[in-house]
Amino acid sequence: MEPRKKTLKKSVINLYGLPSFGFQLFVNMEIFFFAAFLTDYAKIPVAIAGTVLMVTSIFDIVWVPTAGVILEKSSMRWGRYRSWLLVGPPLAAVFFVLQFSKIGDPAINAVLISIGFIISHLIWNIFYAGHIAMNNSMTMDREERISMASNRGMFNSLGSICFSMAGAKSIQLLGGGNQALGCTLTVIVSGILMTLCYWTLFSITRDYAYHSAGQAQAQATDKMGIGEMFKQIIVNPPLIGLMLAELGRYLGRFVIFGMAFYYFKYVVNNLSVIAVFFTGLNVVCFFGAMATAPLAKKFGERNTYVLSLSLFIIGLLTVWALPMNHMSFMAVMFVAYLGYGMPDALGVAMYSATVDYGEWKTGKNARGFIMSLISFPIKTAIFVRSVVITGVLVSAGYVADMAPTPELISGIKNGIALIPALFIGAGLIIILALYRITPESQKRMQQEIAARS
Repeated sequence: MEPRKKTLKKSVINLYGLPSFGFQLFVNMEIFFFAAFLTDYAKIPVAIAGTVLMVTSIFDIVWVPTAGVILEKSSMRWGRYRSWLLVGPPLAAVFFVLQFSKIGDPAINAVLISIGFIISHLIWNIFYAGHIAMNNSMTMDREERISMASNRGMFNSLGSICFSMAGAKSIQLLGGGNQALGCTLTVIVSGILMTLCYWTLFSITRDYAYHSAGQAQAQATDKMGIGEMFKQIIVNPPLIGLMLAELGRYLGRFVIFGMAFYYFKYVVNNLSVIAVFFTGLNVVCFFGAMATAPLAKKFGERNTYVLSLSLFIIGLLTVWALPMNHMSFMAVMFVAYLGYGMPDALGVAMYSATVDYGEWKTGKNARGFIMSLISFPIKTAIFVRSVVITGVLVSAGYVADMAPTPELISGIKNGIALIPALFIGAGLIIILALYRITPESQKRMQQEIAARS
């Protein structure tokens, strides 16, 4: 494969995030409709549906490091990471369709859905990590990495916005009143769109499977055992700090999303605007991602990350401390949510820096494995959020359709603001303590790595 020579083409930088647009169209079907598909559309009994959700969630977490190992051990003709952009998306789409298919009696259907989930998620964790790893493999230039990471954040947000506008309508239109069929057909359409997005990036990156030192690094990685890959986490404090900070950030976000229904219904008494709220958050993420690149290039990734989390925490504490109606709540949250959107666009570049740190520290490059871990905080946060939300509602004495009491209102405000602020605050402290990579230290590490080869 032709090594990278000078700077990346503008088309590569500008379209690096395109796969994330397709992926959001694809994965949001699961985020918003999987539970409803199980219970209401496929008519699977609640007890069986709950088992499906629990088992598949466990696999979803386990598959993250597994996918990283498979990615590093794989070797295909179009580049270790780039190849998965070609072969992975269509395979995952086929099994994802099975996950949203109504076939046979409820017990058999539950098994088939679980198989579809387990296989599709393993495959997509691999090609998702391959796409992320290309941020590090195509270039060693910090500013190019930041630009691509910011670009990915914008495409992520655009995909979420488009799905929020078209997802439910697509199910209705394609299903013609049959919701289960509508889900199946919507997944087929979104799978095709996602595949085309990944194939576009595959096509324009044929000259960039590795950067100039990539072939030597690939050979070194081939000799790395599974134990050595996991050791890369232990010897890499910036990676540990980033993963834990991201866990706090994502857990805060998912708890806010889960508590929003209760806040709008019982605290501000206006449930009709919740769709505006969620769409607005996605729009804010887009503009936050747009602002990320110039800020990170000027002030550094770590400093921009810290300032962003601080803004998020201040906004949440304002919501917690002050009485608000639905308008003031949304206004404060939209400003605060910039503090979520900017780190969301920084993550890829910051994980890339931890790859450099790991190679500088150990002499071996575990790019694919480390970059695959970007999903681990997300999966773990999704798994934990239900426990947190359940605990908040139980402690507030919640009963469906109850009249709001001071205890309930206080509990819901704690759940949507104070508790997320605490999770994010813990992440802020951890990132300050463990992630010490600066633009200057990263440049020194890269120079030392280059001098060894």
